[in-house]
Amino acid sequence: MNLTHRRLREATGAAHARVDTLFSRFDLARRDDYAALLAAHAEALLPIEALLDQGGAGAVTADWPQRRRGSVIQVDLDALGVVLDSADVEDAVPSDAAMAGMLYVLEGSRLGGRFLARSVPENWPRAYLGSHQPAHMWPELLAKLDVLLYEPETLEAAVTAANQTFGRFEAAGTKWLAKVS
Repeated sequence: MNLTHRRLREATGAAHARVDTLFSRFDLARRDDYAALLAAHAEALLPIEALLDQGGAGAVTADWPQRRRGSVIQVDLDALGVVLDSADVEDAVPSDAAMAGMLYVLEGSRLGGRFLARSVPENWPRAYLGSHQPAHMWPELLAKLDVLLYEPETLEAAVTAANQTFGRFEAAGTKWLAKVS
């Protein structure tokens, strides 16, 4: 584990644990819970991806278009008949360091999604949770972040953005869990 990854992991550990605990409360064998989990993820993911697009995430990782998952979560939501309100995106364009922190969280959630997909009935849509990521993409992203975040200030900006990203998922998860509880 490189130093940047270690710092991001340690500094976001509490937020990550809160989000994992929250989302574990959704019963993925119940259709309403599954739909709510996807809606919560979309509510957080789609505006973050829009910010990454605005900021030019391709400058952080050239394979940004392959990492996007907004279209696959929309496929699942459409199949489940879930309609979300349109999301507002902030006007502030994130720095490269902030985008690095956002990408760290989004790509980490993809890894966790594969495990969640195992709990979803096979006849339900799971393009989002089961979206494939070649094995080389996670370590390549971590290597890119290590190069980009070599200065303490940029690393701390990434940590802040990563914690804010976890916060978006936590807020959306709390909202949608209340709707199915």
